[in-house]
Amino acid sequence: MLPLSIAEIAKITGAETTAPADTKITALCALDDAQPGGICYLTSLEKTDLLRELKAAAVILPLAAKDKEIPFSGAKLYAQNPEWSFILLMKHLDNARPKHTPGIHPTAVISSKAKLGANVSVGAYTVIEDDVTIGDNTVIFPQCYIGKNVSIGKNCYIYPQVVIREDCILKDHVILQAGASIGADGFGFTFHEGRHQKIPQIGNVVLGNDVEIQANACVDRAKISSTIIGDNTKIDNLVQVGHNVHVGQSSIFCAQVGIAGSTEIGNGVILAGQVGLAGHMKVGDQAQVGAQSGVVGSLPGGKKYLGYPAVEQKEAFKQMATVAKLPEIYKEFKQLKKQLQETEKLSFWGKLKKVLGR
Repeated sequence: MLPLSIAEIAKITGAETTAPADTKITALCALDDAQPGGICYLTSLEKTDLLRELKAAAVILPLAAKDKEIPFSGAKLYAQNPEWSFILLMKHLDNARPKHTPGIHPTAVISSKAKLGANVSVGAYTVIEDDVTIGDNTVIFPQCYIGKNVSIGKNCYIYPQVVIREDCILKDHVILQAGASIGADGFGFTFHEGRHQKIPQIGNVVLGNDVEIQANACVDRAKISSTIIGDNTKIDNLVQVGHNVHVGQSSIFCAQVGIAGSTEIGNGVILAGQVGLAGHMKVGDQAQVGAQSGVVGSLPGGKKYLGYPAVEQKEAFKQMATVAKLPEIYKEFKQLKKQLQETEKLSFWGKLKKVLGR
């Protein structure tokens, strides 16, 4: 916890410094909200002018700054990646602060058939059904529901009001933020005898290691088999992942993305906010899709896409530029149409004169 000395910060972050080792840091802060006793970071030497009036006590700079005159009188630390060093400091402080009450709350309802590992914590009014297994050091916060035969790995954090339906599997280091829904029925219906008839959703969801799913996002169970979210994938608030979707490793989906069923998404894919994907398609590794795009067909990997329907980014920019010129183009079109009509009118009278012999 704070305060920390410069020497302690250097050890935590791996940064180099020549500042007095016993200088105390009392806060972490942004450059535009610095305070006395605080520490900030700067990623680009092109922005060193921001340090002239900085009120902070210390700043983490790129290694290249060691040989330059920096307009800052406080303690200077140097790192290959100042932002990552700052994040390491944040992680250190975050790990040091208590987030939950250890142990099993007396109001929690836990089946006698459930198996809890060492040092598991369960919050108030949480329900854990039959044949659930929970790995060591996992924390289940208050008001969660864990359905039958669910498997949760080690060192997971399940925040309040999360629902994990029956048969779903969470591997290690999974984080589910408040209100996330894992394993609700997929949206499966067939129109028969004049009515929408429900198709049973008898599969499950599998979340890989180090997956994080944020508040009020939903990952639906498969019709059969599994909806799969690969290791290290991150899913933002209010994202909908449909049944039987398969997602690779280290992909990231921003807020309000919607993915229809049976879509396959590769490794390292980025879907920006409000991207929509129709079902039964493939998105290749390292593809990036810009905000509010609509994907109606498969996309090869390694490229950037934008628009509706989503096309390669360069083509999308051309289309946008053309649309912006439409009022001008329409005005010119009307002028040309008028000129053509006048020309045709004159031509008509000329032909008529010849016929009449005048």
